[in-house]
Amino acid sequence: MPAEDPIVEMAYRCYGYGNWDAPYWFIGPEQGQSRTGSDNLAHRVEAWLDLGGKELCDCRAFHTHNLIRESRWHRDHPQLQSTWKSLILLLLTFQENSTDDPTDDEIRRIYQRDRWGMAHNGETCVIELSGLPANNSKVQIDHKQFRQERIAVIRERIRAHKPVFVVMYGKGEQQSWEQIASQTLKQDKPSKIGSTVFLFTLHPRAHDLKKDYWDALGKRLRKTVDRPNI
Repeated sequence: MPAEDPIVEMAYRCYGYGNWDAPYWFIGPEQGQSRTGSDNLAHRVEAWLDLGGKELCDCRAFHTHNLIRESRWHRDHPQLQSTWKSLILLLLTFQENSTDDPTDDEIRRIYQRDRWGMAHNGETCVIELSGLPANNSKVQIDHKQFRQERIAVIRERIRAHKPVFVVMYGKGEQQSWEQIASQTLKQDKPSKIGSTVFLFTLHPRAHDLKKDYWDALGKRLRKTVDRPNI
C-alpha cells in the first residue's frame, strides 16, 4: 500500500469512471486535464476523495463537483469531448440501434451527457492506465508509477466481471494492452478471449481519424462478439 499522500493514493487507487459491472469497457493511457478553470491536480484529488475515494467515480458527479466546475460535458447542450466522442461513436455503432445514427453529433451529445461513465445510469467502464492526468507539468510523480499493480488489478476485474468488450486505445501502450489481454494483439483487429472481445486501437486525439474509422471498428466488434468461440 502506498504512503498516506493524497496524490500517491490517487495514482494508486483511482481508475476512472463508471462501474466494473458495465458490459462495455474503454481503457486509455491517462486522463486529460484542461488548462483552464479549476481543473488542477489538487482540486481533482480533493474532489475524488470527497466523492468517496473509490476506484471508480461517476463521470458527471466528478466533473460537476464544486472543486472542478467542468460543465462543458454535461450541460443541457454539451460540447463533445475530443476523446469520448469517437469512442461513443464506436459503441453506438456496435449497438446497432436502427432508429439512431451513431455519427449524429446530437445523439452522441445526449449519450455523453446521460450515460457515459455513469455509476448508476450507464453501461460503460471508462478507465486509465495512470491514475493521474497528463497535462500538468508541475506534477512531481511518475505517471507510470504503480503501472504493473494497476494492470494486474484491471486484468483481475476483467476476469471477475467478464465485460462484452474491452477497447484499449493508444499505440504507444501496446505492451500494456497485451498484458491486460494476456495475448498478443494486432491493431484494429478484435480478439475474442473467453467471453470478452479485446480491441487495441489508435488514440482518438493522436491522429486525424474520421468517423468512418470508428464506425468500421464498431461493426467489426459486433461481428466478433456475435461469433461463437471456437
